[in-house]
Amino acid sequence: MWFNAVKQSSGMSSAYALEMAFDGDRIRKRVTDVARPRKWDGYQKGASVPSDKPGPRNVVEQAEAMFPGTARWFRSPLWASLRGEAFDSRMIEDALRGLEPEVVSVLFEAEPREHEKAPRQRPFDANSVKQLLDIGSFDALVAAVLLVGLSEAIASPELRERALHVYVEIQAPLRQMPDMDGIYPELFSLIDHRCKHWVYTSSNQRMDVVIFWQGVAKEHAKRLREPDNATPPSGET
Repeated sequence: MWFNAVKQSSGMSSAYALEMAFDGDRIRKRVTDVARPRKWDGYQKGASVPSDKPGPRNVVEQAEAMFPGTARWFRSPLWASLRGEAFDSRMIEDALRGLEPEVVSVLFEAEPREHEKAPRQRPFDANSVKQLLDIGSFDALVAAVLLVGLSEAIASPELRERALHVYVEIQAPLRQMPDMDGIYPELFSLIDHRCKHWVYTSSNQRMDVVIFWQGVAKEHAKRLREPDNATPPSGET
């Protein structure tokens, strides 16, 4: 996704063009061919991941300097969440505060209250769901996934249901984003398995259910064809 973002922001057409822009000093033209690191080919295929450690060859920083806004794709808290790293409620709240301002304004109050250092979270209600869906951005998706994690940390089925509703409904616009081209099938599959739906079969029994994005996409297409008979996406379990 980070490679796609850099490619889209740069307007360059290939991994080779990006390698020329960032690592041109390492490319050598020979009599019959060109010797080059080909690391950008690896980034494009997902075969390798750039190091984000301080130093002159930090390509994430280099790309951010030339194309501001691209580093957030690489440094998104979404990846740590999908790796299953432990997040407590405070860590999740800090991660939410680092999202794009438009999303943060939905989730947090505008100003800190008296004698407090940071704005409090707003109640995540039906209006919050609508606002995130209206934004329809990658960070709105990240917020939904983080809120699913928060629902686990604070044991809130209601928060989980609303956050998952955002995730399900935001898939359609995200599939159209150039930055998601070729990426969303694997990304959504990872989220599907990380963000399972809670179904209570009784007061003391719960099932964790996976609703696959492919089923959501089919249901969305059906709703577009039959707008007067729209039903909530059921997916495949």
